[in-house]
Amino acid sequence: MVGQQAALDVAAGNIANATTPGFRADRALFRQTLVAANNRQVPTQSLRYSVSRTVEPDRRQGQMLQTGRDLDVALRDPQALFVVRTSQGERYTRAGSFQVQPDGRLTTQAGDLVLGAGHRPLVVPPSATDVKIAPTGDILIKGENTGQRLMTVTFPKPEGLEKEGSVLLRARNAGKPVQTDPDLATSTLELSNASALDGMTSLVTASRDFEMMSKVVEAFSDIERRAATDIMTPK
Repeated sequence: MVGQQAALDVAAGNIANATTPGFRADRALFRQTLVAANNRQVPTQSLRYSVSRTVEPDRRQGQMLQTGRDLDVALRDPQALFVVRTSQGERYTRAGSFQVQPDGRLTTQAGDLVLGAGHRPLVVPPSATDVKIAPTGDILIKGENTGQRLMTVTFPKPEGLEKEGSVLLRARNAGKPVQTDPDLATSTLELSNASALDGMTSLVTASRDFEMMSKVVEAFSDIERRAATDIMTPK
């Protein structure tokens, strides 16, 4: 029942973000936990329980959608990530919908700074117009290269990435980031890789399984009450 509750939470989160660009669906991880029986009076063999231990992001690439917007870019490499600076430190994301702030800084839709080479924030003149991002990640102003380029990285242990919010990832156990040459689809966004249909199917299945297990628990509880009553009733 605990495992099914975790599956319900994951499915609900995926459904809620099925239309969020750059979102990577969650997957609940289960493992078999061996429980040793130490009671010498009851010769019971070890029991196996399916236990939900953690949730990891699904690293499959989402569908590409052309937007026609100059500051929308999508990563072609399914393992690559943009680097951004948040109030909590550097984070990584697949969401490539950027914007230029009044002071010229390039940020994400959430206001996090987009970083370039040397982990420096990307900045253009506040009065600049016709700002674009080239397929190589270079920042262009009226077609002229500014000498700045988006920073993209991969990780030796991508399974160690942890989600932080909807589209940010934290590299706690993923190893040291490896800088790569950007390979971008311009005027394009990567959509969420979460399927609303799959999420609804998982939600219904987990709900039914939870309900079935709840009835089993109630049945055993009823059996125990009856047994206790029979034992206490004198013959």
